[in-house]
Amino acid sequence: MQHGVAVVGFALLSISPVQAAQRSSTSLVRDLYRTYAWQAISASDAPFGKPLLQEKETVLRRYFTPELTSLLLADQRCVASTREVCNLGFDPMFASQDPAASDLAIRPTGSQTVMVEFTYPSNGEKVTLEYRMVRRGDQWRIDDIKYHNWQKASLKQMLSHKPARGQP
Repeated sequence: MQHGVAVVGFALLSISPVQAAQRSSTSLVRDLYRTYAWQAISASDAPFGKPLLQEKETVLRRYFTPELTSLLLADQRCVASTREVCNLGFDPMFASQDPAASDLAIRPTGSQTVMVEFTYPSNGEKVTLEYRMVRRGDQWRIDDIKYHNWQKASLKQMLSHKPARGQP
């Protein structure tokens, strides 16, 4: 029994700091998809809970930096007050108004970048999202998402625009 404990201990010690950091940043993105991927398979949130973009600040802060959380909340308030699309007219996890994905893969490309790649089932288009990660203490948060299929447009850029005329 002691031999097994020593092997596990050695295995844990043999993980480099870079590998541990990649695992942690990647784990956060995996958790985001594990929690909210239902949006790609169900039109109803009743059995699952709120969609990501309707979540409260405390939930958004589990995944996003304070700056990105503030921008998401500002867009929520705009939508609530105008009952129209403000800056964000799509699901940021799927780069689409109608979330769908097949062959979804999540992989680290460095300690501060996590790539999500999938295919839209309806047209076979390959989609690449680049999650920019920031470490605060021992916690990773998503600071931005770059959409490679949209000339590397950024979620933060889109949310930073003032809403169209007639919107607060």
